Amino acid sequence: MSRWKDKELKNIKYLFYAVSDENIRQLEKWGVQDHSPFIWITALTEEVGELSEATLKQHFGGSNHGKKQVYNEAIQVATLALKIAEMNMEE
Repeated sequence: MSRWKDKELKNIKYLFYAVSDENIRQLEKWGVQDHSPFIWITALTEEVGELSEATLKQHFGGSNHGKKQVYNEAIQVATLALKIAEMNMEE
């Protein structure tokens, strides 16, 4: 069984740009969204489910899922989680 080692967010700048790009992609696809907290957390949970599925497929060797699919799903989760955080920031 492979292990993942914490890289201490040494690639945070690259990850920031990936999240920013994903945000733009989401806005182009869906536009600016205005939902209840229930819908936002439900959407985030759905994205976490896709990340779980990609990780399972990577672990058990199903289809052609690998690191790239897990990475892509994690970026989508991070983007949506940050949007939720931003909506709840004190101003």
